[in-house]
Amino acid sequence: MNLKKISLDEFMRLRKLVYRSARPLEYTKWKVLFENGSCDAFLEVLSSYQNEDGGFGHNIECNNWNPGSAPYTVCIALDALDVADGYESGIKSKIIAGILKYLSSEAYLLEDGWVGMQGIPGNNDFSHMPWFHFDAEKAAQADIGVTKRLADFILRYGEKDSPIYRKAQGLKERYQQCAQVLLHGYPGYDPEALNIKDYDPATYPSWLPLPVYFVDSPDSSFYPACRRTVDRNLDTIVDTLLGTQEFRLSSPEELAAFEESNPHPDGGRWCVAEQTIGNYFWGSHFIIRDLDILRKFGRLDFEVPVLI
Repeated sequence: MNLKKISLDEFMRLRKLVYRSARPLEYTKWKVLFENGSCDAFLEVLSSYQNEDGGFGHNIECNNWNPGSAPYTVCIALDALDVADGYESGIKSKIIAGILKYLSSEAYLLEDGWVGMQGIPGNNDFSHMPWFHFDAEKAAQADIGVTKRLADFILRYGEKDSPIYRKAQGLKERYQQCAQVLLHGYPGYDPEALNIKDYDPATYPSWLPLPVYFVDSPDSSFYPACRRTVDRNLDTIVDTLLGTQEFRLSSPEELAAFEESNPHPDGGRWCVAEQTIGNYFWGSHFIIRDLDILRKFGRLDFEVPVLI
């Protein structure tokens, strides 16, 4: 079977886009994943988003400019921290200790788990997109994906005799049979309900990450049953990267259409200057995410790390 791959020439072209446009967070992540860069340099940048309470904020999620800590933004930090999995350093230990401190405070923790991204009142005080707008009903409900992600972190790193560890054990048991997860920041990702084995691009929700991101690597237990879906998704990712050119800002017409289809409940606008900046940052984020998943499945036509 002739699999689509990214060539070294294409990689170098995409590298220029990242070098020109990425935030320090994505730039240092790129260096770690593809160029044998310093993991501590990446962790130093990640730590700059961590607050005194141990949580994370400050636009670590490109479309939410609330500087305050929240369970959901801690999950975004955990996605970033995965880059340093297996790596040990004082910087990483300090980040982990801060997260445990924040989670131990039980901020936004309900009886059945932590609230999700719409359960944070402070979001409304800063630029944010509709899916971060505070919803009192959501604030009274646990987000299963966020809860499972944070509980797993506590059970990996927390003190076994601590109250938060015991609560995490209970939450882990409570949602053990629930397939719903938080995937790359997308809430409510349920691979069973989406039937990713029989993936159909015509019916699959366009706003969700492709099923291959859930499978994550050839070592996944999901891979054998979903191999056909994975191969299709990887081909789609290669085609998308080959078609990726200079990042551009949305046109006034596109912004107006978005505002019309997503009316602001307070009569304001979502697409303010901060969101223009945030959306621009997504460009490098997606290139790195997609090259990384291609790397895991052997779809890069060269050896990594690339030593320049």
